[in-house]
Amino acid sequence: MLKLKIIVYRNFLILCLLSISGLALFAQEALPPDGPYLVYEDDQLLAKWAWPEAVKVGGALWTADAEMNLPDFPSFRKEYIRPNRKFARQRQTYFSNVDSIAVMSDIHGQYDAARKLLINAGVMNEEQKWTYGHGHLVIVGDIFDRGPAVNETLWLIYNLQEEAAASGGRVHFLLGNHETMILSGDVRYMHNRYLRTTALLTTPYHELYGKDTYLGRWLRSLPLTIRINDMVFVHGGFSKELLREVSSLPKINDIYHEKLIDTEVNVAIAESERLKLIQGRKGPLWYRGYFLDREFTEKDINKILKKVKAKRMIVGHTSFNAIQSYFDGKVLAVDSSIKFGSTGEILLIEHEELKRATLYGEMHEVLAAEDRRE
Repeated sequence: MLKLKIIVYRNFLILCLLSISGLALFAQEALPPDGPYLVYEDDQLLAKWAWPEAVKVGGALWTADAEMNLPDFPSFRKEYIRPNRKFARQRQTYFSNVDSIAVMSDIHGQYDAARKLLINAGVMNEEQKWTYGHGHLVIVGDIFDRGPAVNETLWLIYNLQEEAAASGGRVHFLLGNHETMILSGDVRYMHNRYLRTTALLTTPYHELYGKDTYLGRWLRSLPLTIRINDMVFVHGGFSKELLREVSSLPKINDIYHEKLIDTEVNVAIAESERLKLIQGRKGPLWYRGYFLDREFTEKDINKILKKVKAKRMIVGHTSFNAIQSYFDGKVLAVDSSIKFGSTGEILLIEHEELKRATLYGEMHEVLAAEDRRE
């Protein structure tokens, strides 16, 4: 009887091990690898990736050879990689005479949702190729954190930026508070999938986007704010207090890049009230006063817009169930909760006419928040 029990138990263990192995193999096949992470080491570019669910890693020395053995990544395009690229800062702040603008924000690792929105809006096709001609796509921050497909989304936007430039269009990816958190090593909101990746690659998550990585150098070249035609775009917004200290968009971009990226932020803001303001809750990355400050009035937004020489402010950061308009259209809130993966919208501005395209391809008017009945 004891021998029978031992045999049964042994067979049970074998079945468990086979099940676990089978699940791992299924996970490996069902989910794409996480990556590639392109890292510079000793003047060479290395590609690294992981299958977090299958507990498996891969890597290769980067070459231009078509035979380079890479897995199939959902959005990575090898032909757009230039290993010797310097990634100079994107200093142009003002853009004019743009007839078509598409805007989305706070994607938070929801690659599939972002992909659907961009296709439905005509920004790209099913093959993920740019189809927006001379139009401009603006991502108002926060691709990082929360969701499981951050890297896929980053490579998608990087590719579209390359293709748009070749077609006479533009892709503007503005830094949000979650990009700046990752760059400074604050990883508290990252998805659990990346915990496994970092363990497998034996690299802290923020170092996968460090100064010696391809995407890290790209991220460090991006602006916080731009103006297109008469519209200003920024992740959080501009408070009255901030604009009393720093009143021009180029100066805000300059101060952030020169004083707050790759520095000891706590030390920097402790020594400067201006830096504390830019980095804090009333700064461009975190401000929510348009929606949460009951004393904020249309008179206040008029003063802010006059300071930045614009007629409209377009912001993300504060989540709603749809794109909303405030203060008679002077503030547009475009964080439409894409972060949940099952909802989301993209704002389309065609010759100053505003539309919002849904995840399901429907087109709607942009209604004032107080008039919303959906």
